[in-house]
Amino acid sequence: MGAPLRALALAGLALLGPPLLVVIFVGAHAGLPSPAFFVEHGRRLPALARRLAARWGGVEIASPYRPAPPPPVCDPDGWYRDGDALFRSAFLPAYLARLRWVARDPATARDLLWMMLNPLIGGVLAGLAPALIGGGLVAVWFHRPAGVAATLLGFALGPRLLRLHARWTRVLLAPSSRRVPGRVAAAVGAGIRVGSRAGARLCMSLVLSGVAMVFAVAQVVAIGLLPRRLWPEAVSSSRRFVSWRRAKIGEWTGVRIAEPYRPEPPMPGPEPDGSYRLRWGPVGTVHRTRGAVVRARRFGWMVRDGASWRDLAWLLLDAPICAVLFAGPALLVVGGLAGLCWLWSWTSALGLLTGLTWSPDDLLYAAVPALSGIPSPVFGLLAAALGMGVAPAMLRCHALLSRSLLGPARAALLTSRVDTLTSSRDQIRDVQAAELRRIERDLHDGAQARWVAVGMTLGAAEGLIDQDPEAAKAMIAGAKDMSMTALVELRELIRGVHPPVLADRGLADAVRTLAMDAPLDAEVRVHLPGRVAAPIEAAVYFAVSELLTNASKHAAASSVLVELRHADGVLTVTVADNGRGGAVAGREGGLHGIRRRLDGFDGVLTLSSPPGGPTVATLEIPCALSSPRTPTSSGKGSPTF
Repeated sequence: MGAPLRALALAGLALLGPPLLVVIFVGAHAGLPSPAFFVEHGRRLPALARRLAARWGGVEIASPYRPAPPPPVCDPDGWYRDGDALFRSAFLPAYLARLRWVARDPATARDLLWMMLNPLIGGVLAGLAPALIGGGLVAVWFHRPAGVAATLLGFALGPRLLRLHARWTRVLLAPSSRRVPGRVAAAVGAGIRVGSRAGARLCMSLVLSGVAMVFAVAQVVAIGLLPRRLWPEAVSSSRRFVSWRRAKIGEWTGVRIAEPYRPEPPMPGPEPDGSYRLRWGPVGTVHRTRGAVVRARRFGWMVRDGASWRDLAWLLLDAPICAVLFAGPALLVVGGLAGLCWLWSWTSALGLLTGLTWSPDDLLYAAVPALSGIPSPVFGLLAAALGMGVAPAMLRCHALLSRSLLGPARAALLTSRVDTLTSSRDQIRDVQAAELRRIERDLHDGAQARWVAVGMTLGAAEGLIDQDPEAAKAMIAGAKDMSMTALVELRELIRGVHPPVLADRGLADAVRTLAMDAPLDAEVRVHLPGRVAAPIEAAVYFAVSELLTNASKHAAASSVLVELRHADGVLTVTVADNGRGGAVAGREGGLHGIRRRLDGFDGVLTLSSPPGGPTVATLEIPCALSSPRTPTSSGKGSPTF
């Protein structure tokens, strides 16, 4: 008998979802006190629905939320760290941590979706039994048998509808299952994720084009007022924004745009009279103060750099280009989502409660009368899907147009390439000279000295062989031991120049040999369908050797993973350990030597080593493969697959 009252309470609970959803949306976008604040307090409604589902429907629903982040910890220097950013106060790190916690929790999206759909599904299920009972009681006055039947049917369906409502609640409010979706479901889910992400990025790009126009206007005003003083500052600010946009364009579309800026020229030295001279083509200027020469040098550097003017052109043209490319898809996405969220049942409920009869549908149908027969959610879904479908193509088109202005010019590319090759040649020459000096020193102090001692010992034994044969035999035995030691040192020296296993069996087996000799648990995974050039193999071999030594000696690691992979013409080597972290690639040391060795092959070393670990070093070298091999994976003490 109590089931209809409980169902009526659940129906009222369903009607609370849309207003709470509006409050969360408005409060989260307001940003104060925090978007996470509104989402966290909005979780009370789904939590109440879980408890009622267990108590009234017999369906236990566990809490799906990830644990809250711990409060930020102050470093010994008094700063609070959030990733690579440092803060003097704990407020911002805690704010950002809770924001990421709420935004990245999948249960947040399911809660919001439940609030939006529960009035249509849960509200209908919960309100069916009370509606039958209420309607039956009213119908008793007109047709007693039908009214009694409807009333009895409502009481009979009450418990079953409560259980069905609890099962519906479990669909969205329970922890997500880890079942692997099928191919069709995975493809549909991937398409929805890609489309929604592209739609959001398209709308964000449209907003950022307005920010670009602000920077462009600031530069134009600076040029018109005080170009020598204000324009360099405006250009510096614009370059930071444009560099960030280059990175975002590459991240969103895969169209990479290199930095085109020339390096800042060196500061001229003072003349004997304390003045500074700057020359610009056939003319020059004498500056009396250091501040004046710094401003003049920066102004001349930015004026002569063609990238400054191309950035200004892009800032001016980005807004009209984005308006042409993005206005239509953005309108479809935003308007479609608005139509999808404005369900006609909500409008009817508002009309019953407040007498409001207007709906956003009326505006749509007045603009396009042909759509008057299509429900707003259906039209909204189709419009949003169309906008999200064309968003990736529009974003890529915008990226290609932006690369034509924001990328380096051909002359700048050639100049940068020549500078890079010159620097690489100098570094290779220095490395080779240092290697030759090391080999000469090892030969002079090691094997050569021992062979000289062997000769002297044999000469002394030759003089004693007739007078004291036993002493001569002992000296000859000592000379034999010294010759064996010298031979071992020569072999070690040769192995240091180019390990035999590297020449005989290739990079994969050479790295496995390093892992087997390492004083820690090392696992090697190799995905190389061929061999790289011998110089690159040697560079990677010694780099991995240095990284393994650092992991065991400095990071106090107990295990390390080495992975070699070749894809898209790039050899990628990753060395990850579980040590204490804090590694820094300074101007000296082994990591700096690895970078100098890789510079000769246009390779790069990327290091991630936060305090507390782990340390991940990634080597990337462009190269080609030859002689196909079978991909393998092995670990210390484990079989090879």
